[in-house]
Amino acid sequence: MMKSLKISKTLMLTMLMLLATTMMYDASANSSVQIHTYKYTPIPNDLSVEIKNPLEAYPNQTINVNVTIKALVNLAINRVAIELYSFNDSKFGDAIYVEKETSLSSGESLNKTLNVTICEQTSNIVYGKLTLEWTKKGTEGWENIGRAPTFIMTFLRNSELERLRNKVPELEKENAELKGNVTDLNNTVAELLNNLTDIENRYEGELGGTRNAITILVIITIFFVATTIYLFIRKPKQYW
Repeated sequence: MMKSLKISKTLMLTMLMLLATTMMYDASANSSVQIHTYKYTPIPNDLSVEIKNPLEAYPNQTINVNVTIKALVNLAINRVAIELYSFNDSKFGDAIYVEKETSLSSGESLNKTLNVTICEQTSNIVYGKLTLEWTKKGTEGWENIGRAPTFIMTFLRNSELERLRNKVPELEKENAELKGNVTDLNNTVAELLNNLTDIENRYEGELGGTRNAITILVIITIFFVATTIYLFIRKPKQYW
């Protein structure tokens, strides 16, 4: 049973993420902070709920979460609270807006803002579970009603990932400089090889003539030594 319930929660959260792009959000013209707005009408002609908070935040950041409840009939709000969950379905906090009976006339609104600190270990998204309980006058007396919808609140940013992403242009620039240095070195090596080839071609003839002269000199020297030895051997002996 618990396993089935967890699977159902996971599927519901996945569907909420897929539908997140269709959710309404407002952005202040003078601020870069985008505000996410979640609107919920549990029962038509009873009341409407509007929850506003930053669309994006960082782990360990404190954000403002505003709740506005507008009564469409005379009723009493008994409890309003938001349970905060991380992406892995771990609860890390509560934001309690109403915990004792508060009467509202038709057309009257209840507006309250609380500071909520996001858990440091949370990643990806923060979603909330709204606990909403109220009592209204019905044809058969007072009726107690409760609802607990789940909704995506905030998408979490990764400061380390952003730091690495910001370094990409710098690394690309360094890579381009290194490639330029390698190209310059290749050009220098090619130039040196060309100069060496020119030197070899220039002195190849002179070196060839020197080698030929040395060879002839060696041959003459050998011939001279051989002749001297031969004459010495053939010299006639003198008798006294």
